[in-house]
Amino acid sequence: MTSVRERVYIEAPYVQAVGAFEHRLGLARGEADGRCVLALVAPLAEGHDIAREVTAATKRVPGAANFTSQYLVAWTAGRTPGGIPTPGFEGTLTLRAGEDYDKCELELDGQYEAPGGFAGQIFDDVVGRRIAQATLGSLLDGVVELLRSAHERIEAAKRGG
Repeated sequence: MTSVRERVYIEAPYVQAVGAFEHRLGLARGEADGRCVLALVAPLAEGHDIAREVTAATKRVPGAANFTSQYLVAWTAGRTPGGIPTPGFEGTLTLRAGEDYDKCELELDGQYEAPGGFAGQIFDDVVGRRIAQATLGSLLDGVVELLRSAHERIEAAKRGG
């Protein structure tokens, strides 16, 4: 298993981000378990990506502190329509309030199994880990955009726009 950890900072208050984030994870209000479709994108070369949609299982778990929300996220290994293997993943997404009211932090911490057995592990050691980190970074970037746009809508509504 290969461990991966990514963290991004979001320009949206925690109290506004939680609802948008849970909606993105397929967690309806009051529901503990959900499902969502995630686009995993691995950039290979300028203008060339490998992309695969996966259905992730999500689960709300108790946060470790105030103004912290934590979620389990997992998807199974598979292959793209072109036959390219993608790893399964199990991990935790944590959304935390930032030091300032209008910022929060999103962290993904988890493990994946390189597809393809021994040959896959060699590939992962040489190239695959960078691809996996870029893929997970892409996932987090998509969540960040959702949260940022939700924050902008809420702030515009406050101003009457």
